[in-house]
Amino acid sequence: MNGEIVVTVEDAYAIVKISRPTKLNSVTREMLESFSEQVSSISNNPKIRAIIFTGEGNKAFSAGFDLEMVTGLEGQEITDFFKLLERTMRTIRQNRSCITVAAVNGYAIGFGAMVTVACDFRIFSENAMFRLPEIDLSIFPGAGAASNLYHLVGPSRAKDILMTGRKVSAEESMRIGLADRLVRQEEIMTTAIEFIKELLAKNPKILIRTKTLVDAMTGKDLEDADGLETAYLDEWLREG
Repeated sequence: MNGEIVVTVEDAYAIVKISRPTKLNSVTREMLESFSEQVSSISNNPKIRAIIFTGEGNKAFSAGFDLEMVTGLEGQEITDFFKLLERTMRTIRQNRSCITVAAVNGYAIGFGAMVTVACDFRIFSENAMFRLPEIDLSIFPGAGAASNLYHLVGPSRAKDILMTGRKVSAEESMRIGLADRLVRQEEIMTTAIEFIKELLAKNPKILIRTKTLVDAMTGKDLEDADGLETAYLDEWLREG
């Protein structure tokens, strides 16, 4: 099976599933292109207000890229591939219309780890395992791998995870702030859907405005963050 990206739309949210279970949902170039197109399309659909990302089966969210594919890239193909990857992760991270949730149901390695840290929220199953192995493959950890991880766990822990390429268990992920919730494997999608429904029941404009405010404050000092909050409040008051 070459793999596919399966999208299911339920009311105001979409589930994007990475499906290549015989290869632990590792992603080919064609799958990345499909993933990028699907995420862009969903993000521009005004009827969809949330996206849940997950993987097929109960072993892997995504175990990364198909290594034969990556090692087979040459010349301009390498640049084109990594720039597409960067644009795709930025589309998730900078989404201003949808709440994004990673339902990490197993191995989240490489590509899977990048999607995980690009989302607003991360729900890990007890068997989840996070890893960014680029250092061991002599690949620079770009496409949001470093910057998104840094914002979640801080500089020292980010350097530890990136520079060692080590595995991070679900329990450690929860302890260091990489995971927001830790649930049993069989409960992960139920938990993700219930969480999304709870959020979507709230005022949609204030929900998205709160998300974008916190994103804008990330990395700012207290004074700048306070200024942003005041600006967002003034804008809301002007709108009445």
